[in-house]
Amino acid sequence: MKTVSLEKTQRRIGSMFDRIAATYDFLNHFLSAGLDLWWRRRAVAALSVPAGGVILDVATGTGDLAFAALKAHEGVRVVGLDLAFNMLRIAKAKREKKGTPPRRYQLLRGDALELPFAAESFDAVMIAYGIRNVPDMGAALEEFHRVLRPGGTLLVLEFSLPSAALLKRLYLFYFEKILPRLGGAVSRDPEAYAYLPASVGAFVTPEDLGGLARGRGFHRLEVRRLTGGVTYYLRAVRDSR
Repeated sequence: MKTVSLEKTQRRIGSMFDRIAATYDFLNHFLSAGLDLWWRRRAVAALSVPAGGVILDVATGTGDLAFAALKAHEGVRVVGLDLAFNMLRIAKAKREKKGTPPRRYQLLRGDALELPFAAESFDAVMIAYGIRNVPDMGAALEEFHRVLRPGGTLLVLEFSLPSAALLKRLYLFYFEKILPRLGGAVSRDPEAYAYLPASVGAFVTPEDLGGLARGRGFHRLEVRRLTGGVTYYLRAVRDSR
């Protein structure tokens, strides 16, 4: 079996998502049977954001999480940040198609490890299926803490492995055998869709991620598993320091 590189330099990750941007939405929806949109809606419903609040969406991609948050929380603004220019182009096109004013969904190219914002700028920080691609999760969590206002909400949506034995076997078969072939064929980028399941399998557990967040100044942690545990969201609150 060919070894899949899990190197996570920002240059490699940004380049990979630039390459697959054109087919990213189609494959997300097709390969998850549309569940990815429901997962995002469930996750953003857990956000606590004041009226007129500002949310930072790290690894905003093509904007699905941001648009879900804008729909769920009336009057909020979202700042979307991503390394991949082509992802941002698609998010911008979707913003225009939906008639969303740029002031409500601002798009910036940037790095999760060096957020270009002043301390205590946001009421919430969210990231969907992106934190496992960050080279240093601890440093990213420290940046999220820095830009959150005291009492602000952190929301992380990620994949995980189901705990039920039969579901786990079925999930791994699909994730390791079916998804890479379909994704690689449609996107014409087998490397990217080999990386995806490998990165999920090598990622920390939700409990370990919660421990990392707690060590960076977050508390009141909640982990909610969805669809038998194939994905989950972690919600946490920034302390007052």
